[in-house]
Amino acid sequence: MSRQEEGIYVTLSELLKFGYMPKNFNIRPSAAVLSKLSGRYLSGVRGRGMDFSEMKQYVQGDDTRNMDWKATRRTGKPYVRIYNEERDRNVWLVVSQMNTMFFGSKERMKSVSAAHTAALFAFKSLETGDRVGAVVYNNDEVKFFKASSSKNNVVKIMTEIERQNNLLEATKADHSKGNLGASLKILSSLAKHDDLVVLIGDGRAMDEESAKHITRINAHNDVIGVLVYDPMEEQIVSSSSLFFTDGKETVDLDSTDRHFIDKYRELLEERKEGYRHLSRKNALPLLQISTERPVLDQLYEQLSAHRGRN
Repeated sequence: MSRQEEGIYVTLSELLKFGYMPKNFNIRPSAAVLSKLSGRYLSGVRGRGMDFSEMKQYVQGDDTRNMDWKATRRTGKPYVRIYNEERDRNVWLVVSQMNTMFFGSKERMKSVSAAHTAALFAFKSLETGDRVGAVVYNNDEVKFFKASSSKNNVVKIMTEIERQNNLLEATKADHSKGNLGASLKILSSLAKHDDLVVLIGDGRAMDEESAKHITRINAHNDVIGVLVYDPMEEQIVSSSSLFFTDGKETVDLDSTDRHFIDKYRELLEERKEGYRHLSRKNALPLLQISTERPVLDQLYEQLSAHRGRN
């Protein structure tokens, strides 16, 4: 199998092309995220901080939440404080290239969809004047990149994603939790206030330690979860003889067996409920990215400006 085969592995040139595509989705504070995973609800993100600009006398239509009551009492006239939105912030990408990501029954592997998602978020962040940093991890290593508004820094991040992506092989049977916890531990000391953290993976690395780090980070920053999935994980193919392999061992399963179906759905629901609980606890927006459709189309549907106004 060629490592250049579209949908199986990514190349740097493929990822850099996303920098030139129109990205009609919104990661501003007003963006609302429709989460299928946690039920149909809208959850806004905190977004950038605000810098005080000036004080002016209140006129009808001004936001009363910005009233300066001290100045109002002192002068006997109503005054409001005017704020300017900060021009930039740190956007941290946490990108999984674990072995469990090397799966796809449709157009591309989960690992490739994750790489596309990271590229789109990175270049969109540069367009809006934000700084981009990243933690790229697999089962064996964690690679950290400081946040910068430099396009060269994004190229370095994409180069590392390409490198880790091209290390994936079907013969690797290590399905351990990987390094999500270690990646989030790094970010918990770096994401200080009003940063945006984008978690991109298939959810298989989530554990108690990772959930604690997310809760800690989300207390003063925005966190968006991007769950990459393959349709076959949601709806397993019905067959009396279905072969599964991890590259070393192969098992033959009867996916029409009622006991097998019930157990599979039970495990799937258990994993989903873990995310629902984490989402409800932290008011955490969650996106779902399928391997069978272009990532850009899906981000537009879930993060587009018109949806944010609904």
